[in-house]
Amino acid sequence: MFSSLQTLSYNAISIGCNSDEANIHKVRITNTLAYVASIIACINIVLFGMLSHSLITALMNVGLLSICLTAVYLQHKRLYYIGRIVLLLSIIGYIFIHANWVVGKNLGVQSTFFTLLPLPWLLLEDHRKRTKVVLSFLCCSCYFYVQYHQPTTPFIAFNSNYQSILQIGSELLAMLVLIVLAITFDNDRNKYESRLRQLATEDPLTGLANRTKLLNEGNRVLAYAKRHQDPLCIALLDIDHFKSVNDKYGHSHGDTSLKIIAKLLANNLRESDLIARYGGEEFAIILPNVNLQQATSILNKLREQIALTPICYGGVCINCSASFGVTQLNNPKQQLTDLFDQADEALYLAKDQGRNCVATFQLSVQT
Repeated sequence: MFSSLQTLSYNAISIGCNSDEANIHKVRITNTLAYVASIIACINIVLFGMLSHSLITALMNVGLLSICLTAVYLQHKRLYYIGRIVLLLSIIGYIFIHANWVVGKNLGVQSTFFTLLPLPWLLLEDHRKRTKVVLSFLCCSCYFYVQYHQPTTPFIAFNSNYQSILQIGSELLAMLVLIVLAITFDNDRNKYESRLRQLATEDPLTGLANRTKLLNEGNRVLAYAKRHQDPLCIALLDIDHFKSVNDKYGHSHGDTSLKIIAKLLANNLRESDLIARYGGEEFAIILPNVNLQQATSILNKLREQIALTPICYGGVCINCSASFGVTQLNNPKQQLTDLFDQADEALYLAKDQGRNCVATFQLSVQT
């Protein structure tokens, strides 16, 4: 039940979201504001209907409800700017009329303008700075006018008991609006931060770590190995004749080869091993707590699996092979770049030896 409601609410506030990630959070906050304002309008219809039996206030709240739903519809139609302007101006006008003429300033409804102040800056696009300033200025002007001008007789008069209750209620509603919007904004911010971290550290094609993450994590693993005097091996893998695969079968088949080999590496190595796309058709592997002999055995098994795995795309299946160069940490003064240089040397040796083999930096080759 709760998960169904959660899914329903998520879909409701996501109406109008498109593939433009920079605009999604603005759409979601706009829809959230529209729904919260709609709920408040419905509450006011019931509340003032019971207390005052006023047709005018009922119509005013029905009007706000209609405008809020229209704003959501405009978001759905991708008329984002119009929908947001209509929504903001309607809410500002509603609060102003409500505080100045309907219930009077003593209920504190005008304090809601403080909640509205940041909304133009959250909802409108970056190039709408003048509109943002105008709307913020309008909120301030409405607040000061209601708060400090000569009070008018409110359309609806409440006795002192109702007045104190409604004042607390209006303040709580203003806080609730701010809290709900803040939660929506924070959830979106967390998603975008997670997405940015993913883009900064993950290769988009293979899903493996990219070179940036490889160097950051690799330096951490290397420092740990030096501190505890643990064995550590680093290997480079190069898909043999990868350019020929692209030229003969197309880049889509080449991309499929990279993804299948990346998945094979991830499925056959330990969680503690670090696998990354090093560049082009090259992959890097960091093997902590593994000596050179063990690393050579592990890489030979990977090499055999790669050679036996068919790579199919568009009804065409091919087999690829791979060459490996591997080195180990021998000197506590060695840096990560030194080890990659050694692994690269060993990789060149593997290619010189006919490819589809594992070569170590000590120049001994095993196939």
